[in-house]
Amino acid sequence: MTSIPIDLPKRVTGKTLEQACIKAAEEMGYKAKPVDEFSKRYSLGSIQEHMDYDGTNIRIGNLFPALQVSGIEKGKEQNRFFVWTGFPFGIASNKKVQEYLSTVSKYL
Repeated sequence: MTSIPIDLPKRVTGKTLEQACIKAAEEMGYKAKPVDEFSKRYSLGSIQEHMDYDGTNIRIGNLFPALQVSGIEKGKEQNRFFVWTGFPFGIASNKKVQEYLSTVSKYL
């Protein structure tokens, strides 16, 4: 499993980054499944449960996962995200990852 930090040339919103990652995956013939991640916490007193948004991950692949994108934060501007490869995140080669990132940059 390998985490690759990706620095963006300019700050973009998390929503823009998510859309660019999905469009790039589809252009390369992959399905993209965005998943919003939340964490649960409680407040004492009347014991209230809260769900806090932690970020969005995008699983990219068809029958088998090719790679996973993480570090997308909707509602914020950001200049970095991460691509994960290797078991269990995906089987994409270094060349495919570079091709994917080139396609993402086209949509930003």
